Amino acid sequence: MKKVIAILLAASALVFISCESTKQEDVNGSEERTTYRASDKDAGGKKESPTASGTISTKNQFKKFLQDAKITVLSFPKETVKGKAFSAPYKIQILGADGSPIPSTKIIAEFPASKNQESVNYQKAELVTDENGRAEFFPPVPEFAASDKVLFYPAPPSSDPELVRMAAESAAEAQWKAKSNLGARTGILVSIVDYRQNGSINIGNGSQPSAQALTSNLWRSGLMGAQNADFHNSIDADDPARIRSDALKQLNGNTLFKFVVYGRVKYTSEITKDADGYYNVSLNGSLGALNISSGEVLLKASKSVTVKDKAEWKAVDNARQEMAKLFCEELIYSLYN
Repeated sequence: MKKVIAILLAASALVFISCESTKQEDVNGSEERTTYRASDKDAGGKKESPTASGTISTKNQFKKFLQDAKITVLSFPKETVKGKAFSAPYKIQILGADGSPIPSTKIIAEFPASKNQESVNYQKAELVTDENGRAEFFPPVPEFAASDKVLFYPAPPSSDPELVRMAAESAAEAQWKAKSNLGARTGILVSIVDYRQNGSINIGNGSQPSAQALTSNLWRSGLMGAQNADFHNSIDADDPARIRSDALKQLNGNTLFKFVVYGRVKYTSEITKDADGYYNVSLNGSLGALNISSGEVLLKASKSVTVKDKAEWKAVDNARQEMAKLFCEELIYSLYN
């Protein structure tokens, strides 16, 4: 089968899509991905194979094509590390309502191209299906860490907003995962502030349970240079400049530490006990990270968890542990050299 060359196009904003989930098998084992399910009908009530999208020029033709076509992600590469190429291409196929392949069809691959704090910017590549209705997308080497996705959808015949929206809504998706490339001994100061149910800071006896839980998770993930710190006043004020200043004072010229990871963990509501005797704990967490040298804020994210247990103290502890896991996962796919 001939390989299809992906032509990188200009950067574009991600269009949010609606799609359904299926499971398929590929060379890496069972993976989950999302595919567009087309309606198998036409005006006469019978199935018809759509023509190649490259031959479609009108809005109605494209709408009919989207009704009768189905894009499936056949396989996608395992996760990689920032700066390291993916091990395999993304492979997709487009079929008609009767299951026959649709050749010579232009497909857009939309993939992560850059990142800052909370947002990811995307680029597009154009593929063309072969005689089996298949195409391959060879992604560029990821230049940043991210856990995101790649979208595949038919190229609309024009820039008509309605057609662009409809094309995006028909998209199939697959994972894009590039982990942090930080060395095991990269210095990371961790300061997470816990709050009581009344909203006050919980700093009794110097306890920082959420910071300790996050540091432990970072160690388990291989980032052994993580170390607890205490910048609770500056974090409570949500002031990254003050947090950086606190870090520089504590480090006193030590250049081994590169990042400050900081956050707040608050109760979403008061702890309740249900009719079955379980204590319900809901927490909301905000997470940030900054480069100590430059002061640049690298990450802003929010997470929430709800946990219940027969023992109130255990429900609280488990909720903090779950929050720490979510924070750690976010950092692994956010921090990089």
